[in-house]
Amino acid sequence: MTDLIDAAAEQAGGNEALVAELFAKANTRLAQSTQLDEASRAGAITGAVAAAMRELNETRMRERGQAPITGAAQGRLRQSVEARLGRLGALAPLLADRTIEDVVANGCDNVWITRAGSRPVQGAPIAATDEALVALVRSLASAAGRRFDHAAPELSLELPDGSRLHAIMDVADRPSVSIRRHRIISADLEDLAANGMVSGEIADFLRAIVLARCNAIVAGPFASGKTTLLSAMAGLVPPWERIVTIEDARELGLHRDDRHGNVVSLQTRDANIEGQGAVTAADLFRASLRMTPDRVIVGEVRGAEASVMLEAMSNGKDGSLSTIHTSSSAGVVAKLKSYARAAGDDPETTAERIAIALDFIVQLRHTPQHGRHIASIREVRGADGAMVATNELWTPVPGGAHWAGSISDERAERLIEAGWTRPRAGRWTT
Repeated sequence: MTDLIDAAAEQAGGNEALVAELFAKANTRLAQSTQLDEASRAGAITGAVAAAMRELNETRMRERGQAPITGAAQGRLRQSVEARLGRLGALAPLLADRTIEDVVANGCDNVWITRAGSRPVQGAPIAATDEALVALVRSLASAAGRRFDHAAPELSLELPDGSRLHAIMDVADRPSVSIRRHRIISADLEDLAANGMVSGEIADFLRAIVLARCNAIVAGPFASGKTTLLSAMAGLVPPWERIVTIEDARELGLHRDDRHGNVVSLQTRDANIEGQGAVTAADLFRASLRMTPDRVIVGEVRGAEASVMLEAMSNGKDGSLSTIHTSSSAGVVAKLKSYARAAGDDPETTAERIAIALDFIVQLRHTPQHGRHIASIREVRGADGAMVATNELWTPVPGGAHWAGSISDERAERLIEAGWTRPRAGRWTT
């Protein structure tokens, strides 16, 4: 019996999910130990991991009916988590606080913390000196096979808890660190309608977009709710459909969403210290086509992903979704053209690709008076040379959108078959 338990534990020891679970439990305990200096921190980490290991084994036995992790497998698991916590230094308690969304540091002691729904407030130093801050970041980079030095002064990587870290040195007056935590939100359209982001009629239209397998891009400025809306729309995808997501940072979290059981989450990767091992969005898209997907969803488009998004939307697997950072729905086409031009594509080819691939543009707005809301929805009608023709179906009004009532017959038929009812012309949907 002992041999069977040890064998199960040996197999579990290599499970990244277990490492993440133990890390989260240990980091939460470590956050309760305040004002730790360098001398006492190592002992506190060891104690926190040991206590978290006991908690994890109790959970496995009592709630999951699984064997405890013992022996060499437990040793490796604890060692991995201790190493990760040790490298995080004073960042560990900040990452353990689930209310924190963003941490930025302009040097070791000018630290600002943003919690959900709040303005940034100044926090405690995260290192004793700027040199110590650089050393902390360099340790994190080294563990990921990356560099952070005079030859490579910029770094972007994923932390053990899934947060995204960006750091820069030399070219800034002081070393700068920015950490963004992506909150995984399993939103649905009913929730968004209740809080005023969408009206009932717009929710019905978005639902029909998904069920009719139309291709759509959600646009908006920073923090306008693009990922939240995309998550709500993706939640309408039938649970038996196979979804492949392609992102440079895992923000969508569809692979952790109970509404989706058949999801592959792909993430791009930068090159390592030797300049090897880079995996681009284009690489991932080519791989996704071999995974028999029903839908390919490309996360936020910031540059080269534009071409990948258009490929995903025109590869015969309709129903793709994506997001882009713009201040108006009319600006989406211009930005896609700009990204394609930077990649060497000619304007007429790009316009034709956009017209073939994209069906609808959904624009979000965030104002102090009305909060986050959908302000515009455009239909992409076609291309003429380098120009892309679009038709604004919902036009902006304060706090919402106004139905203009001029959708093409072909798209209207697809949406009606998916259960959509055309609103009355001139109708306000706020």
